[in-house]
Amino acid sequence: MKYYDPAYYSEFHCIAAACPDSCCQGWDVVIDSETEDFYSSVQGEFGKKLREAIYTDPDGDRVFRLAEEKKCPFWGADYLCDIFRELGEEHLCDTCAQFPRITMDYTTFTEHTLALACPEAARLILSTDNAYADFAAIDCENCEEYNADAMRFLLRLRNRAASILTASKPLAERFDLLRILAAEAQKELTGDVFECNPLSPDIFEKLEYIDEHNREKIIQAAREKADLSQHEAELTRLALYWLYRYLLGVIATYDLIAPLRFIIGSVVTVANLAQKSGDIITAAQIYSKEIEQSYENMEELGVRSEWWTPSTPDSYS
Repeated sequence: MKYYDPAYYSEFHCIAAACPDSCCQGWDVVIDSETEDFYSSVQGEFGKKLREAIYTDPDGDRVFRLAEEKKCPFWGADYLCDIFRELGEEHLCDTCAQFPRITMDYTTFTEHTLALACPEAARLILSTDNAYADFAAIDCENCEEYNADAMRFLLRLRNRAASILTASKPLAERFDLLRILAAEAQKELTGDVFECNPLSPDIFEKLEYIDEHNREKIIQAAREKADLSQHEAELTRLALYWLYRYLLGVIATYDLIAPLRFIIGSVVTVANLAQKSGDIITAAQIYSKEIEQSYENMEELGVRSEWWTPSTPDSYS
């Protein structure tokens, strides 16, 4: 097994109370069985609080019951974690211990990345050049889990798409070339003839959101034509981030159009959000938190894969 990390991966460190947002609010946190067993053994008032806070949600997962304003009941007034403070980092559940780290296990090789929904991760992702240089050398050995020839095709395609995205052309032109590549590759992969048409703005009205104000901003941004010349370097890094996060998931669906349509449409939406706020990092982070962190949203957008394991909270209770 070979492991591949983008250049920014090892640079990540949680900034805790200094974080401008929080992964301790608005998200359901699934508690793994081993951690729940330990929590069941904790004595005293804190142990009682732990056990009273855990319940089974409609999906059958064991999660914390959120407090007011959808806050984790163990998120302290000082914006630090009471479980970390009382029991130590080693007794955080897997979700909290690993976020925002993401593992994508393709059986014969594994890729890692960070969740853009984390502000510090977003800063690193959008400020690091040549983050995926080592990924160009990935090859796929034969395995029983999927068609290795198809995976090799996707790896070559990803390299070609990355070359397009980093070419010395305006980003809008690069996106046009990426749409053409998507249609050609889909025909080569499955024989189907589909154009990589723009993501419909209407779909954003069907999605679920944590914050109603963000919902209004994202829907409006999705409907506007973006000036991709602003924040072009950061938008390019954003497109590359989503390319490396989602394209190989096509091995489970053979649908190339959906992730590439998502990448282009999402970058355009983030560009519009950033033009209004002037803050590209926050625009990307908020978009990711509202859209990517919900399994239901990504299924609606056609971008899901059994091959990546997010190790992150689902967005909504």
